[in-house]
Amino acid sequence: MLLPGFDDMDSIYASPNDFKNMKRRDKLRGLHLLEYFVSRCHEIGVACEAWIRKGDPKEVLCREVKRVQPDFLVVGSRGLGPFQRVFVGTVSEFAVKHAECPVIAIKRRLDETPNDPADD
Repeated sequence: MLLPGFDDMDSIYASPNDFKNMKRRDKLRGLHLLEYFVSRCHEIGVACEAWIRKGDPKEVLCREVKRVQPDFLVVGSRGLGPFQRVFVGTVSEFAVKHAECPVIAIKRRLDETPNDPADD
């Protein structure tokens, strides 16, 4: 396999174990983020819940909104480029259109956007 940006290498190999380790690392990062934001909300007196669900984020989010029936939903907006937005769509746009509650979409500042989409 030849990857653009890796001109000095003939190939890159990732074993199934490498992918398991990446998945485990990403799951731990996600858990730490959830714990951090839940504790911050509680510190400032905002009631909140956090959980991890499997599936398409758009569908899962709207299903959970229907189940929990929150007063409102706050989602982040990563600021995808026009190409990504057309082919992938965004979770925040989907939530605004389909969630059964008011939705607040928080745009990230331009200086918070990573240069490499892989870092997002």
